[in-house]
Order: sequence, then structure tokens, then C-alpha cells
Amino acid sequence: MKIIVIKNSTPIGELSESASVIYFNYFDGIEQNSYIQGLKEKVNTSSYLFPVFENLLPEHEQLQLIKARYNIKGNIESLLHLDNIHGSFEFYTEENFKNYIVSPDKIFSYKDAREEILEQNYSFPNILSDYTVAIADAKIYPKGLQGSKAIGISGFQYKFSVSLDKDTKVISHNEDEDGGYIMKPYSKDNLIYSDDANAYIPHLLVNEHIFMTLARDFGFNVPYNGIIKYKEDYLYVIKRFDRYHKSKIDHHEILTLLGKKSSLKYSITALEAMKKAAEYLSEDEILEMFNFFVFSIIISHGDFHAKNISLIYKTNALAERNMMLAPYYDISTIRIYKDTNDDDIGMMVKNKKRNIKKVDLLWLADKLNINKADAAKSIENLGLKFVQEFENYIDLLPREIKALKIVTNRYGYSKPFEEILRKYYTNRIQYIDKYLDIGVEEVEEDIWK
Repeated sequence: MKIIVIKNSTPIGELSESASVIYFNYFDGIEQNSYIQGLKEKVNTSSYLFPVFENLLPEHEQLQLIKARYNIKGNIESLLHLDNIHGSFEFYTEENFKNYIVSPDKIFSYKDAREEILEQNYSFPNILSDYTVAIADAKIYPKGLQGSKAIGISGFQYKFSVSLDKDTKVISHNEDEDGGYIMKPYSKDNLIYSDDANAYIPHLLVNEHIFMTLARDFGFNVPYNGIIKYKEDYLYVIKRFDRYHKSKIDHHEILTLLGKKSSLKYSITALEAMKKAAEYLSEDEILEMFNFFVFSIIISHGDFHAKNISLIYKTNALAERNMMLAPYYDISTIRIYKDTNDDDIGMMVKNKKRNIKKVDLLWLADKLNINKADAAKSIENLGLKFVQEFENYIDLLPREIKALKIVTNRYGYSKPFEEILRKYYTNRIQYIDKYLDIGVEEVEEDIWK
């Protein structure tokens, strides 16, 4: 099996697999300063798929579904069947490549184009009630994913590329087009209460819209996103941040920069992730990244792992090597779900993922050469801002979302989403008071009482 790899609209090399060995060879004429992240030699070999490609693939049942659909036995062929590849990579069989026409992208500065790309000035809640979903149910709920993790917490979510036409108010999908948005469907199975751990995660996409917007309003760059009611629950749509008009730009998860496979995403510590990022970032960006870790702990973003934060190239030039913080994505809280783990973050801070104290965060800041006073100020400001503002987001939700039911036990007893969110809020206030040393009123701890 041989696959031609395109990067930044340039045929750059050939990926092949033979006798359990994977090869990547650069084409003649490709300069070393244009080599792909982690593939430093003219000829590269590995016993497993190179992380820069492996981390493009969906995980778990989603990947198995692709392999079953196309009868794939090897490790590289799945790359040919992705419809939401991030960055500028394209993959072609030798036969299909014969029809490829090289058309160089227009070079742009990401920082200069970021505001236009992200379109962050949407109103909350951004409910796309005037849009029509013109997508077949077979695409939204593909056979083979029901009852799986693939429509579970954010890292496992099924997603695909869509187009959002703001003139006709239609959301559509075309297998042959590279849409400018990503859709995440809700899981029908996750709306059914189960005693199995991690099985009941209702209204996850409303959750994600709330906390993506909260992150935006805390000063972090996130793309335009919204939700749309579809049958029993809400679909989620988010704008791609790696597209600018017809041009594409690459970004790498921290996991890829560390040269690690997807299966290791929860094993990376916050210090490892930030030290790797610091090799590319300015002091201000390092402090921003630290602030995002603090924010994630405050909201209990328990699925924040090393694939859920990325660096993006400063331009889309093939030889570009300088990177900056990419916009943030996949932000939600697991704290409102009874059967998920109670980690406050997916990456360890000083050997723990929960009950992280202010002193632990100051230790992390010190390891990254962040001024202690600046770090302490960030912790306090972020904590107080959450305490002062989060209830406003609950208040802004329409009645139909506030009234969404969350079952709390096997007997079918339920509470409205609004009540769960308000108890979540008081729970996080107690965490902020107890562990971050920010004086707030004492409140009830267990949101399920």
C-alpha cells in the first residue's frame, strides 16, 4: 500500500506499509526546512504509524467503523477515508494522485487572519433555530456507533465536516467537499440512564457550548460555535480554525509534538505538555497557557488531555517552523455527570488530577519560570471571575434548555438541567474556596443531594 501525502498544497512524500514496517519517504526536491513534524530523515521507518499521521485518525469504534466499511487490514489506509482532516494534509492513492492539480495556497499570517477566522462575536446562547439540517440520519447516526464511546465525552466524540450557509440557513454535508465547520451529533444512547460508568452523559453538546463560550469570555480564543435542536437533543456546530478562505494551515496537538500516540494522551503531565509548548511560545503565551490550565481546573474540565490543546503555525508556508497557541476546543465539564470520574483535569499537576491546590499551581508556574506574583494573580482573578459570572450563563439559557431532564438514579428520578448547573456552580465555589485559597461563602458540596 502506497499513499501520496500532500501538505500545504504541495506533494511532499510517499507513505507506505510493507511487512509490518511503515515508511515515509520525501520526494526529491523537498528541502529539509520543509520536513514534517517528527519526520526528520529523507527516509523514515517505524513499526507503528508515525504520530503526526496517527493523531489525525479518529479513536476507538470510529476507527474500527472506517476499517470495517472499507475492509482495511493495515495501519495507513484509513487516512484515505477521513472527511474532517485537520490542517493541510491530504492523502491520495497513486491512481487518484494522477488527477491531482498542484494549486499553491495563498500565504497568510494566522495572527492577522485570526479574528476573521474565529468569528467570536456570536451571542450566547447561540441556538441556530432558524437553520435547517439537510443531512441524512445515516450520516448523523452511522450504523455501528450506537452504544459506543465514540459519541461520549469530548475526546471520543464522533464528528464530521459540514457546510453552514448563512444566506440559505442550511447546514449540509458533502463527502466530496471540505466544509468550513465541524458537526458533533449527540448520542441517543447517552440520553438513556445506565448504571454503567461513563454511559450516561446527557446534553453534552449544550455543556460544550456553555463552556466554550465561558472560555471565550474569560479571554481565550475559541471559534464560533452553536447548537441546534434536532429530535431529542441538540447537535453542535463549530467553525474550523484551520481554514482561511480556500487556504489551509497546520496545527499539532501537544501529544504529536511530544512524538506520542493517541493511546498515551492521558499519561502526559501538565508540566510535560507546557515544557514542550514553551519551546515554541513567548513568555506571554506561556502565561496564557498556564491560565488555561487554571481555568480548566476551576471548571473541572476532566477530559483536558494532551490531544485537547494545540499549537498552530504562524503562517501556512510549507517551510514555516514558528508556532503559536492555537484556538482552544473541546471544552466541557465532567462534573455535572454522576458516573464520570471526578478528575478536575486530564493531565497530572504534581502527581494528581483532582483536589489540586494553589500551591500545586504555583509549583507548576515556578517550573515554567512564570513569575510567582503573576501566577498567583491569575489564579485569584480566574477564580473570582468564575464565582461572579457563571450564574449569568445559566440565567441566559432558554426555558427549554433549563428544563432538560437529567436522570439521577436507576428509578428514573430526574432533575432539570438548570438545577444540576446551579449545584455544579456551588460545588465549584467550594473547590475555589478550599483549594485555591480564594475567600468565598461555604456551600453544599454534593450536587446529587
